[in-house]
Amino acid sequence: MNKFEILSQALDYIEENLTVGITPEMCAEKCCYSVSNLQKMFRYTFQIGIGDYISRRRLTNAARDLIGTDCSVLDIALKYGYNSHEVFTRAFARLWGITPSKFRQNRKGCGFSESFPKLDEPRTVIDEGGNIVMTSKKRFDVSHLYDFIRERSGKYVICFDMVRLMYINDTYGRSAGDIGIAECLRRIDEAAGENMLPIRIGGDEFVLITDFSDIESAESVAEKILAQNGNSVKCGNNDIEIAMRVGYTTIPENSRIDYNKLFDSFVIALAENAK
Repeated sequence: MNKFEILSQALDYIEENLTVGITPEMCAEKCCYSVSNLQKMFRYTFQIGIGDYISRRRLTNAARDLIGTDCSVLDIALKYGYNSHEVFTRAFARLWGITPSKFRQNRKGCGFSESFPKLDEPRTVIDEGGNIVMTSKKRFDVSHLYDFIRERSGKYVICFDMVRLMYINDTYGRSAGDIGIAECLRRIDEAAGENMLPIRIGGDEFVLITDFSDIESAESVAEKILAQNGNSVKCGNNDIEIAMRVGYTTIPENSRIDYNKLFDSFVIALAENAK
């Protein structure tokens, strides 16, 4: 198998085993690859270690269960391999910036935006002028939303990226970056209408798929979100300013939408139009 086939197999294996105590060693054994080489290749490609990735996927799925089921917090903690309510709460708060109980209370009945969706294989994106706008950048697999997206043919998509995520990670640590990402999703969720869907598509990139056919309505929603630029979130003893940029594109009016080309259009909209 080549590198991308190995990574694809590892990602699928992780996704299928999030509730059974999966480890990097188990992934390596499944891929018939050494642990050290798989770890190096995974981190080089996705800028995250396998163990961290597994933890974030577990906590993201746990968040989905919190607002989508009536299971107790302890039952959800045990389901994803946490041996106590306290350990789960600490890990959850590091990723989401809020305790599981408060997350459930605040988000119950709302839509769910994954803080850390399943990773997808990296690709190179080239705009119409032949310029490379993304290469080997962390991206997420949202192909399971294909039907929802296709139903929004011709509708506007508001594309966002978080400003200074790398600086925040380097200065305050990755946990601060995770809290910033969760705050971006919260702001987008808060402004989204009933028939809209916020999605995290990359490391610091998000889209809001709207039900609007006119740019003015899309811009109005975006302005509400960008009005919060500069507002701070708390991470330990630090107040960290969070801001986003915005760009716009539309879902192609085609019954057979090419998922990869659609994703590329989101990235290009940010690269060429973000402000």
